[in-house]
Amino acid sequence: MSGSMSRRRFLGTSGASLAMAMLAGGPLPAGLGRVVFAQDGSAEFHAASPYLDPGAGGHFNSFVTNSILAGMSPSLYGEVLYQPLGMYFWGTGEWLPLLATEWSFISTGEGASASPSASPVAGDTPGATPVASGSGDVADTFEVKIREGAMWSDGTPVTAQDLVDTLWIRRLMSQTEWKYLSDVVAVDDLTVHCHMSLPSTEIERYVIRVAYPRPSSVYGEWAQQARDLFSSGQTIDDPEGAQLLEAFTQFRPEQPGPFSGPFMIDVNSITNAQMTMEKNDQAWNADQVLFDRIVNYNGETDTISAVVLSGDIDYATHGFAVATENQMAENGIRVVRPPVYSGPALFFNFGKWPELQDKRVRQAMAMAIDRAQNGTISLGESGIAQEYMTGMSDNLVPQWLFEDAIDELNRYPYDPDAAAALLEEAGWSKDGDVWLKPDGEQAVYELLFPAEYADWSASGQDAAEQLTAFGIQIEPRAVTYTQQPIDVDKGNFDIAIRGWGSSTNPHPHYSYAQAFYTHNTQAINNGGEGIAFPLVQETDVAGEVDLDAMTVASAEGLDIEVQKQNLTTIAQVFNELLPIVPLFERYGNNAALEGVRVEAWPPDDHHIWQNSPYADSIPVMLMYTGEIEPVGGE
Repeated sequence: MSGSMSRRRFLGTSGASLAMAMLAGGPLPAGLGRVVFAQDGSAEFHAASPYLDPGAGGHFNSFVTNSILAGMSPSLYGEVLYQPLGMYFWGTGEWLPLLATEWSFISTGEGASASPSASPVAGDTPGATPVASGSGDVADTFEVKIREGAMWSDGTPVTAQDLVDTLWIRRLMSQTEWKYLSDVVAVDDLTVHCHMSLPSTEIERYVIRVAYPRPSSVYGEWAQQARDLFSSGQTIDDPEGAQLLEAFTQFRPEQPGPFSGPFMIDVNSITNAQMTMEKNDQAWNADQVLFDRIVNYNGETDTISAVVLSGDIDYATHGFAVATENQMAENGIRVVRPPVYSGPALFFNFGKWPELQDKRVRQAMAMAIDRAQNGTISLGESGIAQEYMTGMSDNLVPQWLFEDAIDELNRYPYDPDAAAALLEEAGWSKDGDVWLKPDGEQAVYELLFPAEYADWSASGQDAAEQLTAFGIQIEPRAVTYTQQPIDVDKGNFDIAIRGWGSSTNPHPHYSYAQAFYTHNTQAINNGGEGIAFPLVQETDVAGEVDLDAMTVASAEGLDIEVQKQNLTTIAQVFNELLPIVPLFERYGNNAALEGVRVEAWPPDDHHIWQNSPYADSIPVMLMYTGEIEPVGGE
């Protein structure tokens, strides 16, 4: 595979003593800080992105939970396997075209008309053709042109049908873009028309970045069944739809791929410790990527920390503990801090505990937790307390909310006395040091968090301690990171730590899709109701609201100013209801090793560090643009 030492062998031969020595500041193994080449002289990049190996239930259906490919795509390195249509520079607002060469909003007469206030716009790609301003036409279709000559790793061409089938399977999986789309068709071998029932600027993001094409040779028959189902007027709520969804979630391709990106998985290399991605010479841009292979180390923070400190990983984003970060700095490993635009939050099981449906209880919990302490304990200077509590990143609030509305937001400062007053108003009472619920029972809940996420684990432990000290008894329980989101979707929890905001997309709409859909209406994909939060709510700030309709409206239309108004309203509603309670906003404390296999990473003021580490992948985009080179490269 390569001359590098696998994580399994590293921990097995060196043992816990070596790992602990490194974490405690002991001497590193010989070789760290020296140029390292693969045994065959190839240029390797060493990555760290978790996956579930086949022996532990991992599989190759890239649309479904626990897929090896879903764990990778789109995350850090999935984009070099299944190449997106394009990737986005968050800091400059520009697109990098990949499997698509151009795209635009056009008028065809085959979609619904936009509102009169809509202003059709084109994608940022050179050559895109917008609807002519003042022409009287309104964009009703998003058109995509597939790159001519793009190939799958089996030697067959990437076509429009691959994208069409991918989007239809995403409809079967209840993905959000279908709240705006009515149909997706291939016009010819390289042209796709996405007809919009409700025009939205974010169809560009959903299609170009999120719906990276998968091969019709693997998924085409399933896509046709989805088309037949929805064309007949049925939905996944009907018995036939539920049966098709269940069958598809159990579908297991025998092999990964074929792949469209410059790398492909060597299936024989997959272990529970690492896998190798070899160069895919069929990719249209294979020669533009200067590395010959990627060795990806498997594992979450608990296992990856020691491997990072050994100098065997070139880039990692695992949310390292403060002690590990300090040791990285001492070892000369560069630490970079891109914004993540999200963080951990308290999610509540409203179906199991009706007293939590009272917003005053959630508001009280927000003020009973010192969020600054929670962030510092979890991530040091990379854990910044949430200030605005709108459900979107504080970085985005000034850009998308009107100033007067920002001034009126409840910041929920740490104030145990105010929190106690809210609980009493909600009918709770104190028995000594313990709160009693309105039914007279003690307030005791279990808090579920993923064991291997060092930052979320620390956040959960600290939140449990703070709430217990306040009088709400919290019993922390760690569950392996692959099972914990499934338990949440199935409703097997009281309170859980899951993510707020969106670390994968820059528009605030995705933050509300995360809050109201991901572990709520979309929990059906894992056979449950998730948090079971009703999307019709009564509010002080806006009266009765339909949060489903408001989430859709937050990205509706092609006029950004109208979107700002809708986003301001939904942010105010979230701020009042706190359906989930954000704790802190995470910034990366990412390891970026230089001079061993990678010559150098860009300076801290480079615009690439404005990308979220979990969206338009920083290392992948730098590979595609040639801005990171192997040591000794020209």
